Amino acid sequence: MNLLRFAPVGLLAVPGTRFHRVPRACVASGRKPCIVNRFRRLATDPGEKIGLVFPRLRGSPAQVSVVTTDRKVFWTAAAAVIGLLVVLLLSGKVQQEVAPEPKAAWVAIEVAGSGAAEVGRVEIESGTSFTLHAVLEAESWQGETIYITHAERLKFHGAEVPADALRRWKGSAEIRILWFTVEGFTPYLEVSQPRGLESFHFSEFYRSEWPRAWSVPGHLEPSSETLKPRRQAIGLAPFGTQRFHVRIEVYGPESRIRPRQRFVSWGATDLPAKAERFPTVAAHLPGLLRAPSRVFGLTQIEPGPGLSQERVRVAEWTRQGIAFSRLAVLKQILDEAGVSYDELAWLEVDLGQGPPWGAGSTKAGDLLRAGERQVILLKDEGLVGTLDYDDLCFDFLKGASIRPLNEVFAGEGLVQWASLQ
Repeated sequence: MNLLRFAPVGLLAVPGTRFHRVPRACVASGRKPCIVNRFRRLATDPGEKIGLVFPRLRGSPAQVSVVTTDRKVFWTAAAAVIGLLVVLLLSGKVQQEVAPEPKAAWVAIEVAGSGAAEVGRVEIESGTSFTLHAVLEAESWQGETIYITHAERLKFHGAEVPADALRRWKGSAEIRILWFTVEGFTPYLEVSQPRGLESFHFSEFYRSEWPRAWSVPGHLEPSSETLKPRRQAIGLAPFGTQRFHVRIEVYGPESRIRPRQRFVSWGATDLPAKAERFPTVAAHLPGLLRAPSRVFGLTQIEPGPGLSQERVRVAEWTRQGIAFSRLAVLKQILDEAGVSYDELAWLEVDLGQGPPWGAGSTKAGDLLRAGERQVILLKDEGLVGTLDYDDLCFDFLKGASIRPLNEVFAGEGLVQWASLQ
């Protein structure tokens, strides 16, 4: 079948095709299109012509004209059009139109050796390094969810994000990354009446000493110098709990003072309801020191007598890593040791002539008490191998702290010691 007869008005000749001139007799009627069905394929060469064949129906007899153009002119025009499109795509306005649309900010935590950054809470051993990654969730112009970050791999609460959904920021807008820690408003809160827990809240503390970068080394230190325990002086690796918050600000060419857009991760007001998924690092010491070391950086809350409901609530906060109380921490230590408080065997010891440290005697995690004051042994710091006043303990009098025993049990006299091992 000759398909050329069905062309309604004309035919575009593709490269490699030549149309012959139309005889006048073929269009004698002047009304019906007359297209030559006789053609032959020619070899493509640089000088070859391509053209349009149009039958003219006006006048008598109808005329057929052939409009031709050189292939070089055609490709030159095509290149000019492509170049114009490239210029438009590289322009700031067009980039803004096709750039991913930011939706939300997140904090991801990459523990050394894990190979992936995790959005959520992580537990690590003391001294393990970690990196904080800012993550900007966005929607691409195709409608796909992507994540702009410098993390090589990303997990959201355990589920890994596909590698092709991770991007680096390539827009023309300036991005500024601001890092914060989320901490309790005070290291110690005493509750003396019902509903007293309503005053407890969290605050976001800007860490100006941290780089304004997509990825920064993680730190557990509280924002206030007065809250930092004496760790470095005693040779202990960093431990405790810290929560993190990031703000991602987008600045346009018209303003470098006020951001055009600001995206913030979960913050202080989100923490109570989302504690188990909030970006948190809890670093702990080994063995029975796990529970007491992990609460450093948290607010200690002590409900007064008769406030049973408040005690239950604080115990739940201790489990969630929001806050803690002395009794809740002690219960965690006893549960891990597999004993109850009533089963403990208390022995009187003289810190001036103390028992030795080591197997079968005093060890880190054991308890010391005198009257109502009770502490947890931490480290042999005085006379090596002997329990004495210079040794260190965890003390929870009014906030978590590390003290030498001579600051807790002053003067002469006996103290009681209970082994948990």
